[in-house]
Amino acid sequence: MKFISKHASLGAIVRVFSLLLATMCILMPAGTRAQGSSAPERKGTVIVTDRSGVRIHTYIAPADGWLVNTQIVEGATKLIIFDAQLLNPYAEEVAAYATSLGKPVDRIIISHGHPDHWAGLEVLMRHFPDAPVYSLAGAAAFINEKGEYLLTNIVRKNYGDLAASRVVAPTKVLTPGKTTIDGVEFDFREFLDAESDHQLVALMPKQRVLLAFDIVFSPNDFAFTVAPFFDHWVRVLQSLKDIKGYDRIIIGHDAPTDAKAIDATIKYVQTAGRIYAASADANTYVQGIKAAFPDRQQPGWVEFSSTLLYSVPKK
Repeated sequence: MKFISKHASLGAIVRVFSLLLATMCILMPAGTRAQGSSAPERKGTVIVTDRSGVRIHTYIAPADGWLVNTQIVEGATKLIIFDAQLLNPYAEEVAAYATSLGKPVDRIIISHGHPDHWAGLEVLMRHFPDAPVYSLAGAAAFINEKGEYLLTNIVRKNYGDLAASRVVAPTKVLTPGKTTIDGVEFDFREFLDAESDHQLVALMPKQRVLLAFDIVFSPNDFAFTVAPFFDHWVRVLQSLKDIKGYDRIIIGHDAPTDAKAIDATIKYVQTAGRIYAASADANTYVQGIKAAFPDRQQPGWVEFSSTLLYSVPKK
């Protein structure tokens, strides 16, 4: 989700984040091949995608962890971790699960600058101190500039000691392009002004897997539309749709899905843009979105989005 945009002040973010914490209703995802049924102490869910000799372990935080996903890509001899969770207890579960795989962590990659995806780095770096942390340059700049404020005034204000005590920022720049890590081929791409200002997408061509993070949302959920980037976001989604051959879409919140989720997100963002253009206030926007998508879950997400969208005057 987007915590800071070009269109909203830090004070507005604090107010709307607090509202979201009080109002959002999140349902646990269901998924195939859920792992760890013999380990009831784990509160999160793990879903494994196994293709062409590579396993992708998707850890999904429970309700109070915002259904945030951490992806662990298991190569022949090493692990690549994408995103680090919001809350320490779930970052600890990610670390324990990664350790159980019996392979060293080659690196940790942060998909974008929102703290629900990087706050848990403090925990992961304690468990994997030799793993370098990568992100896009724009995401790293965002974390270095805004991270301390966000962690102190939003995350720790609402979660206390369940959240990190300090910001751990990426120190390595992830350059978009094709690369191979431990025999796994990746095509890293950067997209601007969609759900976040700087968003990584990772393609795994041999596995036909697209790690879309917060650009694509589950067809079952409301999406975060917290800045009026509607038209450009649709163009970004269309460019993803034009990439053929990827039938497993792994997203930033909720269970992995398929290519239909891109079409569903396009429809959602287009509809949200029209409703935003026609709505004079946040309440009208909320009612319009809920009427347009009556079967979607996480209604607090659309309420959060509306508050941030209307925190500054419409142009």
